[in-house]
Amino acid sequence: IANILWNHRMFLMRGDAKYIDVLERTMYNAALSGISLEGDRFFYPNVLESIGQHQRSPWFGCACCPSNVARFIPSVPGFAYAVKDNDVYVNLFLGSEVTLDAAGKQLKLVQETRYPWDGQVKIQVEPERTGRFAVLVRIPGWVRNQPVPSDLYSFLGDTAGEVVLKVNGHPVSLQTDSGYARLERDWQAGDTIELDLPMPVRRIISHENITSNTDKVALQRGPVVYCLEGPDNDGKVLDLVIRDDAELKTQFHPDLLGGVVTISGQAETAKRTLDGRILPDAKRDFTAIPYYAWAHRGRGEMVVWLAREPSAARVRPAPGERERYGIWNTR
Repeated sequence: IANILWNHRMFLMRGDAKYIDVLERTMYNAALSGISLEGDRFFYPNVLESIGQHQRSPWFGCACCPSNVARFIPSVPGFAYAVKDNDVYVNLFLGSEVTLDAAGKQLKLVQETRYPWDGQVKIQVEPERTGRFAVLVRIPGWVRNQPVPSDLYSFLGDTAGEVVLKVNGHPVSLQTDSGYARLERDWQAGDTIELDLPMPVRRIISHENITSNTDKVALQRGPVVYCLEGPDNDGKVLDLVIRDDAELKTQFHPDLLGGVVTISGQAETAKRTLDGRILPDAKRDFTAIPYYAWAHRGRGEMVVWLAREPSAARVRPAPGERERYGIWNTR
């Protein structure tokens, strides 16, 4: 939450969408994962791997979580839009209706979208009278092939696809400044903006200096980061290997964890031999869920950074290895 508040203030000072990119990524993933679906249990840490020792708690000795959540959730609409002089910023894509004071007049915006599950956004512009001003629509960094505004993480493979922006049904040239597409014109009631953001599954890798993530990959679709959790994968996920060429499919499940898009595909398991080698083993189907939705179905394994090669997996002892060497937990 502090990260979100900081980046919102940096945006207000600089007008750069990179701060909203970080805000959005933190909100949908780190902040949201700290709150149970029922809203009554909380995580202090945002762990990226678990062997089953983590679960949300109803209270803490230092109980800042409940009060922070109580003030944060109602504040989210305040991050979605901003106004400076004759410029109106659309920062977050949320089904919403807002009335703003811009360019010396009242302006109503009505936004329709299923984001973050769908990349189609429709914004109806309703000024109280016709006038010239600019609507600046954020083009997220993740769709511009930039998972974060630094070289800490990067996407593997091709770009996300073509972003389509229309005004009153007519395509407009997509040119961005500080992460925004600027639409300046004489706006009148009934004008509409349509934005179509492609949402393929993307693979993320870390900077080479993050050695704990060597030969590992994370999955992201739109702004949402995914994880593998035991209940969807026969209880075991830490020894799975997802190759770079594995086909990934998505499906929306309205009755799962409040309604989520899952990612599925085929992985390999990794095994250890008695001579210390780590080799690929049998193939297994896997299902990934949004990271924010984990730990709602009992204790179990969970992992965000997935092995791309068997050597990066967390493997179990080889048959007979425990008895031979007294090893109970090994990598």
